[in-house]
Amino acid sequence: MKRAGLILGVVFVVALAIVVGNRMSVDAMAVVVGVACGVLASIPTSLLLIWALGRNARADAYGDRSAHYPPIVVVNPGQSYGRPGYGSPPMYSAGDEFSLPAGPRDFKVVGDADTASDVANHAWPGFD
Repeated sequence: MKRAGLILGVVFVVALAIVVGNRMSVDAMAVVVGVACGVLASIPTSLLLIWALGRNARADAYGDRSAHYPPIVVVNPGQSYGRPGYGSPPMYSAGDEFSLPAGPRDFKVVGDADTASDVANHAWPGFD
């Protein structure tokens, strides 16, 4: 009985595929074939993921957690590394490194037309 149902199901699917295939345009058939090929291509990746995740779950069940923690690497910096106060004292004061440029701030609005003074100020800073 099961075998007859299986044969009947296969015959029905093949007949349906022939009827639908004759009525479909070439573009629609290309889409269906592309989707089918994509599903078939995803099967090995899915099986690989199922295997890897099952293996990971078994490791958790047995208490093997060493694979979950990355190694800790400590790097000791050399002399005069980073900001002043670490390593040897600097040859300059901390204010020199962090001072702002002097003079007024100049803003450029994107989309504005360049004026002659903008062009001259770009070529010769301080030109007004």
